[in-house]
Amino acid sequence: MKTLDHSSIKALISLLEDPSEIIFNEIHQTILALGSDGISHLQEAFDDSKSELQKERIVEILDKLKLDKLEYDLNAWKEFHENDLLRGLILIARYGYPNFDEEEINKTIQDIIIAVNDKIIGKSPKEIAHILNQVILYDFGFNGNIRNYSGINNSFFNKVIEKRISNPIGLSVIYLLVAEALEIPLVGINSPGHFVLGYVSEKYFEDEDESGIMDHIEFYIDPFINGLIIEPEDYDKWLLQIPFNLEEKKYLSATNVDIIKRIMNNLIHVLFVTGEKSTAKELLAINETL
Repeated sequence: MKTLDHSSIKALISLLEDPSEIIFNEIHQTILALGSDGISHLQEAFDDSKSELQKERIVEILDKLKLDKLEYDLNAWKEFHENDLLRGLILIARYGYPNFDEEEINKTIQDIIIAVNDKIIGKSPKEIAHILNQVILYDFGFNGNIRNYSGINNSFFNKVIEKRISNPIGLSVIYLLVAEALEIPLVGINSPGHFVLGYVSEKYFEDEDESGIMDHIEFYIDPFINGLIIEPEDYDKWLLQIPFNLEEKKYLSATNVDIIKRIMNNLIHVLFVTGEKSTAKELLAINETL
């Protein structure tokens, strides 16, 4: 299909106000053929539209295009950019908010990195953890979303940065992005029900017995509960109360793919319980390919 310019796409979208189903079907197929190029135009038109019929039709087309793009982008991310956690977070955010500006995210993360870096030189692991807590939770004002733990915007990183509020994994990824930049040995812990962080001991990087990373966690950090420091024995006691088989604990360290899949699962859950079951099933199918 020949590429359409902005004014042509805008004219096509304006025709979605026409009550004729014949015209709608023709425009529907034409816009779908644009692929991801049509997403930003449709989102802009939806935000500006005062016609309920047009908005309803835009949503129908937009949902299809956004799902197709998310599936393609996440699979490409896993294959070629799995080491870039922020990129994966932005892909999910673009599903919810196609036209957001990444600059606020990049600037905020960089500002946190600079603020932490100035304070951690020569500090012990627990001192570094307290500095991370101070800078992220207090200086930059991020908080656990206690009132709306399952809110949909907890899964969209642009809104986490904008609102300074999220669920356990939404807060944890901020720590992980900062830690990666500053070579702080933090790892995500895919605990059942409540994502936390683990501070990896130096011995893990020197160990030659190939024991797992979970055997070398000095302590845990819970960003959602004001950066609570949790000793390994207390973490094990908490797992047993769930209940959880401690023999399975070795599998709890989270890769970037694990993190993205868990955020997607949170999004899927929210959509399902709020009645958007069809979209939730489509997202579940995408998540299962990762």
